[in-house]
Amino acid sequence: MDKVDAPRLQRLLGGPELAGLRRRLARKLLRDGGGRLTLRQASDVERDAVQRLTGRPPRQGKSLSIDLEAMTLALTRAGVAPSLHAALEALDGPLVDKRVEREADRRRWTALVAEHRDRAERLGLGDWLDALQADGLLKRLAGRHERRGRALLEQALGVMERLPVQGMTLSALAAECLGDAHALDTGQPVAALVRRALARHWRGGVALADPDERSVWAHAGVLVGGDITSAVLTYRLPTRGRQPLDEALAWHHRAAEPTWLTLRQLLRHPPGWDCAGRDVFVCENPAVLAEAAERLGTSGAPLVSTWGRPGAAVLTLLEQLEAAGAVLHYHGDFDWPGIGIANALMTRFAVRPWRMSAADLAACGHLAGKPLEGRPLDAHWDPGLRGVLERRGAAVHEEQLIDSLLDDLHRASG
Repeated sequence: MDKVDAPRLQRLLGGPELAGLRRRLARKLLRDGGGRLTLRQASDVERDAVQRLTGRPPRQGKSLSIDLEAMTLALTRAGVAPSLHAALEALDGPLVDKRVEREADRRRWTALVAEHRDRAERLGLGDWLDALQADGLLKRLAGRHERRGRALLEQALGVMERLPVQGMTLSALAAECLGDAHALDTGQPVAALVRRALARHWRGGVALADPDERSVWAHAGVLVGGDITSAVLTYRLPTRGRQPLDEALAWHHRAAEPTWLTLRQLLRHPPGWDCAGRDVFVCENPAVLAEAAERLGTSGAPLVSTWGRPGAAVLTLLEQLEAAGAVLHYHGDFDWPGIGIANALMTRFAVRPWRMSAADLAACGHLAGKPLEGRPLDAHWDPGLRGVLERRGAAVHEEQLIDSLLDDLHRASG
């Protein structure tokens, strides 16, 4: 027989109370083509349905064993359906093997990514492409639509090919590359792909646990908004350029006056830093820099303050100084947030610890401090530091060590 007797079939195997049985039967057919299906906790409704169809009472107990070939034979003899497969499709639609479907979907997305492999590798973004495939970000952003995924990937690569820029605004970059000034705004799928590349994979990435928006884009020379609110405080940074900003910095260097530099200035008018092989010190708290300017004047080594957790201007300046050959040294607070900042900087840059060892902290036993707050962290540069700080139980802030830090700056200036 080729036809299905729909009314009789519905009475035998239809209805929501037998939907679970039908799904199990379908999975068994798709996986094995037939055989015997065992239900460990069969309901009374399921047991009655199997008995009506096969004409054989099931064994006692909750377990129910079903011979799929016997069910097909019973359906055929009764003139209900040509096979169990046909019966299940008549009740619930085409039988689809989800495993086969998922594998086919995986292969299509793998092929899509492979199409863009050479283009991504030329940008140094092979790892980025692998990560997009591994965690499914591209598929999620595309709503699982391959055509949309291909378009997003091509747009993201187009933006990355335009980078780096020198102080171009985010909206101008979006308009030039994507024809929409808002296409790279937060929440846009292309922006998510590009930010992932900049934060983790492009030219070393920002390499911070939770980089802010400005820092990610500044890594490629892109300004978010005007970017005059992100600034970094500096002291006696030497320059060799002849641009107006270089000349202003040279004056401040000679006068030993602290100088604020905005992210806009750093990206649009990058100074010609004269730092090759020279020591540049970095501190966490601006009070250290202020005291250096007050007490050392022109006899202090170059100094930069992160003012707590470094923002986009700080990270951009340190990138520029490192590229100019500066030898960076960092000191921060002896507390858990301070160790977190130091870890992030030493991961991102070739920064040397400056009076930040376990021995340095142990020498501060005579100093009082506030109780430690936050989650304990290991110091990447000194595994013993965490234990010393935990036993001490109190922080040591930079302001308590200013005399020692200024002595170092004075000696390094010669």
